[in-house]
Amino acid sequence: MLISPLQGANTFAITLILGLWTLSGLIDGAPHPRQAAAIDIQGSIEILKSKQPDTPPKSLPSDPFAKYKFELNLGFDGLKPPPGNRTIIVGDVHGSLGGLNNFLTQVKFNKAQDTIILAGDITAKGPQSLQVIDRAIAIGAKCVRGNHDDKVIRWKGFLDSGSKSKTPSDLVENSDHHKIAKGLSDKQYKYLLSCPLILTLPKEASKLRLPIHVMHAGLDPKKALKKQQPWVLFNVRNILKDGTPSRKKKEGKGWSDVFNDKKPGFRIVYGHDAGRGLSVKPFTVGLDTGCVYGKELSGYIVELDEVKRVKCPNLGIGDDED
Repeated sequence: MLISPLQGANTFAITLILGLWTLSGLIDGAPHPRQAAAIDIQGSIEILKSKQPDTPPKSLPSDPFAKYKFELNLGFDGLKPPPGNRTIIVGDVHGSLGGLNNFLTQVKFNKAQDTIILAGDITAKGPQSLQVIDRAIAIGAKCVRGNHDDKVIRWKGFLDSGSKSKTPSDLVENSDHHKIAKGLSDKQYKYLLSCPLILTLPKEASKLRLPIHVMHAGLDPKKALKKQQPWVLFNVRNILKDGTPSRKKKEGKGWSDVFNDKKPGFRIVYGHDAGRGLSVKPFTVGLDTGCVYGKELSGYIVELDEVKRVKCPNLGIGDDED
């Protein structure tokens, strides 16, 4: 059979491509380890997104393993005594140990004088979630539960239960949260469980003399603090036209805008919304400035009413709204 020059060129090109794929590890359809990791992570993210409700669910299959602690009132006995004391509320660390350590160095953290409060999402996305938890324990950091911490806690509870039943449908097998949960020590798990949904500081600690409530994402402005749904406290970003909280930002208005319009007489300090970045308003302070994406880690010093921002290392992780 005669082969035309064009057919010959095509045959050579196909052979060359197959050869390059073989050299890079794509033999018999098996991807190179780096490509496999990227495919696996992206696949997990897409599956996870597909399982997340956009508005408050009535319940989730993994609720029996959530083990919420709703609120902790941190009085003066839970803070370092004056003079010279600082209470520093820190945004989302997301497993970036280098980012947290850089921040502590730059603000000249002194364990004898400073109280660190982590505003949730201590874990996931970054590569050192367990080490970040250990560091938080070592410096005596307080915390609130983030949406990613919540998934880790649910996974750990399910794994520890010894249940032979099917994995709850809202938990993703082999996800980052699943892997972190499998590696958690009892001490690390206990620390995450100690993080309430809301941590309240006395108004006397604030330069503005306003009570401060720390939570991961925000709240439903039409409900009293004690009536808030847990899912909202670590997921909300926007309020839809009908007043429904949503974790998406395509529709509605930012929850903090709605909240500030009410002039509530207390301040919320939160993280969760790296897309909007640092956001300081009269009654809210948003601190997620994308540390895990190589941007900044931000902290709000309560006694001074000041925000400190410190550069984080680039971990090669792309921005992700979740």
